[in-house]
Amino acid sequence: MIEEIGTVIELKSRLNAVVMCQKSILCENCATDGNCVLGDDDKTRLIEVQNPLGATVGEQVRIATTTKSFLQSSFLLYIVPLIALVIGAIVGKLVGENLAAGLKPDLLSAVFGVFFMIGSFVILRVGTSVLLKENYMPKIVEILREDL
Repeated sequence: MIEEIGTVIELKSRLNAVVMCQKSILCENCATDGNCVLGDDDKTRLIEVQNPLGATVGEQVRIATTTKSFLQSSFLLYIVPLIALVIGAIVGKLVGENLAAGLKPDLLSAVFGVFFMIGSFVILRVGTSVLLKENYMPKIVEILREDL
């Protein structure tokens, strides 16, 4: 489980909130594109999270996401386009070798690879819009109480 502590700054709905957290080392390699926005000072980030505990604005909370969700989103964002690039390069090379149009196979390999990779980004963008956002969103797992 990947956990962070932050402060609720906005309630989007009854079950969703926006939490402000300090930017951590995990931000450099994060794959949760679209759920996290860097703050104005570049040291904080805003994360849309599920709010099953009913936290209110101003409360400090612990948020968490599963390692499985983190790895799945990382795979979609990084590995799928890389696989598409390699497949495109192989297809381009085969087409270039079997065409007598005078085009160099290496050039076609590069062009096909880039087009396949761009195509994978488009397909992922459209395809992930039908996935339930809640499956990949972090959740508030604890409301931290201040000791009086």
